[in-house]
This record gives sequence, structure tokens and C-alpha cells, in this order.
Amino acid sequence: MFLYVTLYGGCAAVRQRGGPWVVIEGKSASGEPWVRIAHHRVLGTNEVTLRFPGEVAPARFTNDPYTRIFNTPNTNALPYGPTPFVDVTFFPGTVAIDVFGHLLEMVPRTLYLDGHEVPWVPGTNMVVSTEGKLPLEKRPVRKAR
Repeated sequence: MFLYVTLYGGCAAVRQRGGPWVVIEGKSASGEPWVRIAHHRVLGTNEVTLRFPGEVAPARFTNDPYTRIFNTPNTNALPYGPTPFVDVTFFPGTVAIDVFGHLLEMVPRTLYLDGHEVPWVPGTNMVVSTEGKLPLEKRPVRKAR
């Protein structure tokens, strides 16, 4: 029993060592939606901000930012779109979110925006145009349960 408890505790510590992804969705005073991605090991104390001019935040979305911490395999939709994939077996894991038709895939090595690799640069502010959306046939399909 002691060996089992020790091994289980060691595996759990290794699994959680990296820490989870944090995604914050909000809108500016002018109504322009934005998404901030944070991770203390990948980005340090900085964040990567993506702004979506030309998009409209949902009417039910207030001025208070919505924060989701991906520490469980929760694929419920965020205010700006669905969460098609979450693998947090070992933190930080891989998280894919669909924001206004743009697919954002967060992996520790890099950020994929609509299938294009964007290196992690702490403090980056990116403007995402409405034209670069990933076509429907190239998006991952979530199977119904």
C-alpha cells in the first residue's frame, strides 16, 4: 500500500508540474473582443493578447472578463466559441479553442492560429483579421455522444 500511494503521488506531482493554460476572454470599451492566453512557464508573467476587430462579442457577454483555467478535460463552450479539444493529461497539455471561427491551438512549443505556427513571444499583441478563418472542412469535428 505504501508503494502504491508513493507512486501515485509521484505521478500526480509530475503530471501537474507544468501548470494549466489560462484563457481570458473580454471586450474593450468600444466592444472589440479580445482573448488573452497566459501560462507561467511558457510566457512567464506576460500574456499573449489576440484582438478580433470586425467581430462582435455576444450580447450576454458583460464587460467583466471571463477566465477559464484548463486544469480538467472540460470541453464546454467559451463565450466566443466552442472548445473542440482539450488534453491536459500532463500540464500544460494541448488546448484548442474556436474563437469566432478562428482555431487557436495552444501547445507548449508554439501557438497555432488557423493552422499557421506562431511562436510564443511574451507580451505579444496580435490583430486577427476576419479573412483568415479556417475553412469548415479543415476544422476538427467533435463527435456527438
